Amino acid sequence: MYQQTIGSSFKLEGITIHSGIVTCMTLHPSRPNSGIVFRRTDVEPFEIIEVKVKNVSNTERCTQLTNHNGYSVSMVEHVMSALRGMAVDNAIIDINGEEIPVLDGSSLDIATKISEVGLSRQNVEKKYLRLKKNVRVEIGKSFLEAFPCSAMSYTIGFKNVHNLPFLSDQIAYFDFELNDYLSDIALARTFGYEKDINYLRSKELIKGASLGNAVLIGESGIMSNLRFQDEFARHKLLDVIGDLALIPPFLAKIKGERTSHHLNILLARKVLKHLY
Repeated sequence: MYQQTIGSSFKLEGITIHSGIVTCMTLHPSRPNSGIVFRRTDVEPFEIIEVKVKNVSNTERCTQLTNHNGYSVSMVEHVMSALRGMAVDNAIIDINGEEIPVLDGSSLDIATKISEVGLSRQNVEKKYLRLKKNVRVEIGKSFLEAFPCSAMSYTIGFKNVHNLPFLSDQIAYFDFELNDYLSDIALARTFGYEKDINYLRSKELIKGASLGNAVLIGESGIMSNLRFQDEFARHKLLDVIGDLALIPPFLAKIKGERTSHHLNILLARKVLKHLY
C-alpha cells in the first residue's frame, strides 16, 4: 500500500458556523511524507499550522489548532475526517481566515470533491502504526476506547440524554475495509439542541448556524429531514475520525459513547503514547 495525495487542487467556500463570516479553503496536492498542513493565506507571510494533536488549543464545540506564532484554524474536524476517510495522506489546505467553512454541516462536499479529482498514488509506502495495549478515556458517563486490531473500525453511540420522546439511542459502525466513507459517513450533519441556542450565542458561538448547515433538535421534534435514521451517531463517528486524524494513521478498534471533541482529543493524545 502506498501513500496518496489528491489528484488536483480544488476550492470550497462558505459561511463559518461560529464566527459567521465567509471563508474559502483550497486543497492542494502535496509531496510524500508531508502529511496534512494548514496554511493561513490571509496573513503575509503565510502561517503554517501543522496537523498534530500537540497543536490542539481548544475543543469547545469544534477542534482548533494553533501554531507557535499564535495563529489558529478552527473547525478542522470535518475536513480532517474527509481526508482520513477518503485515504488522503498528504495535502496542503489553504484557508483565508481562522475558521473552516461549515458547508452543509457534514463532510460531503469535501469528500465529493476528493472523489471527483481522484487520488494520486505516490511512490512511498504507507505505514500504519499499531497499538500496544487497550486505551480508554472517560468523563462521567462519556467514554472512548481503543483496542489493538489488524484493521480500523469505529463503533460510536449517541445517547438521548434529554429523554426526548421522539429520539432514541443510536449506534453507528464504520469499518474502512467493509464500508464506504463517502456514502456511509460523509453525509451525516452536525446537530444541536434548540434549548442551547441562546447560551451558545452568548458565548459568541454559532453566529453562522442555520437549518442549511445543521440539524436542529427542538423540544417537540427534529426540525430537519434526516439523511439517516442514525444520523446523529454517524456524525459523532465522523468527528471521531477527524479528531483521531490529528495523529498518524494507526490500526485499532474504536468504541465510544457520548463522545465530544474534548474526549476525542484526550484519546488521541493517550493513543499516541502507545503506538509502535
